[in-house]
Amino acid sequence: MGYNNKSRSAYKSQNNNGYSNNSNGNEVAQLNAVTRHLVSLENDFVAAATWNPTLSFAKESVFAKHVINNSPYLTKLAVQNLKSFEVAFLQLATSGLTLDPAQKMAYLVPRMGRVFLDVSYIGLSRMATDEGLCEDIVVELVFEKDDFKSNGRRQSPEHSFDPFADKGALLLTTADNGDVGDRGNFRGVYVDYQMKDGRNLVYFLTKAELASARGASESWKKVEERDMSPWVRFPWAMVRKSAIKQTIHQIPGNRTRVATIIDYLNKDGGEGFRDVNATPVQAAEFEMSARHAAQRHDVPPKQTTTQPAPSGNVYDGEVVQEANATETTKQPQPTKTESSSIKSAPPVQNSVSDGKTEEMSDVPGVRQSAKRRITKLVKRVINTLAFETMIAEVKTAFEFNDSEIQYAVRSLEESRRNLLQSKLTDAVNKCDFTDVESFLNKLPEGEFKQKSNAFVHEVQTQTDEMRTLYDEAMKSKNFSALDAAIEKISFKPLKTVLSEMRSSAKAA
Repeated sequence: MGYNNKSRSAYKSQNNNGYSNNSNGNEVAQLNAVTRHLVSLENDFVAAATWNPTLSFAKESVFAKHVINNSPYLTKLAVQNLKSFEVAFLQLATSGLTLDPAQKMAYLVPRMGRVFLDVSYIGLSRMATDEGLCEDIVVELVFEKDDFKSNGRRQSPEHSFDPFADKGALLLTTADNGDVGDRGNFRGVYVDYQMKDGRNLVYFLTKAELASARGASESWKKVEERDMSPWVRFPWAMVRKSAIKQTIHQIPGNRTRVATIIDYLNKDGGEGFRDVNATPVQAAEFEMSARHAAQRHDVPPKQTTTQPAPSGNVYDGEVVQEANATETTKQPQPTKTESSSIKSAPPVQNSVSDGKTEEMSDVPGVRQSAKRRITKLVKRVINTLAFETMIAEVKTAFEFNDSEIQYAVRSLEESRRNLLQSKLTDAVNKCDFTDVESFLNKLPEGEFKQKSNAFVHEVQTQTDEMRTLYDEAMKSKNFSALDAAIEKISFKPLKTVLSEMRSSAKAA
């Protein structure tokens, strides 16, 4: 087709991002609002990512802006529910994953009228290995035409197949429609965990188990909206993802972040059952509203969000049996007289109740007494450096509720990160890394130590390289190479020191 001026008219009503100019700039205003809110989350993001010194707010915010910039619908949802966008982005920091589309670990997507952080099975696998649960994970589908032989739970199965053959449709029950692929009927899936000591732990899931999990998921139950369910849109990815979610709790080790993100996927993401307890976002919003109302001597807000009654706690790919399904607890409804004296939201789940309303701190879901105790624990562990031990103890040894446990873990991890930051800054200023290396040697083996060693080594290498460039620049009086190298430095204290040295040399 030849070019003519008429073909340009199709683009007159759009800008480069696909937003219509006919809406009087409303979409652009929404985009700007979301972008400003994203920038305001930097401190919270850094605090949530204290355990991972290599996670970069700058990089992840660029990926997030790109997603929002190319999806007017997602932008609209973010404006309508900024809290969901905030929680999704901060969940990214907690998980340690990236929005980099090339790595296919996590995505910002619209779900249930909100912005949601969707984590792929690749992301879950990465979290499991990063958290030190295992060395490697293989999740593989098994079809009837595959050459498959199980060797039990302690040894990898023998499995050969054509990886390029068409898998066909996911047919878990007789009610499913679709064509059988080149590899024949689907039989099941297995997860092969390679542990750090070289052992293998293998778990198998049948079609029936997958069908039960899928059938109980909220996204699948809503027949009129089923086309938008991840089980329909990404069936084989959901099979792999569900396999990990159902088996990850069976391998030994501390799985705090993995468990947190799976809970987020199941409850807040609508992938699985939503129980009667309020989600973290809803609990925080209600509590803050109640506190603000009390400060204004106003009528406390009503908690309008209604959760469906429990029906077996079945998640996508994860079936959880309740200890006693017949025992249910109903929260008493306050009378008008009682409601006028409420000064804070009801304690969140698992909190200890002695019949008195405890004073709440400025942290949602955290009692004032618990916050004071957590502060003391953080001060104590700074001297002992027993961070891993204390993180494990706050989950079981104290009468903390779920929000308080999360706050305690976050505070301990932030304190550890700040200690590393302080010692590394001193090392850069002195050009002596002895103290920071001694600090790392005292830490127990684990994910934080491994990542910190790599990060310190990177900064030390940069410092040595910059010292060489600085000496050469002083001799040649040509600072162009040094200036270019300074701009590429990611560790701000090192960049500051070199910039000051460069300014002093230039002034002289």
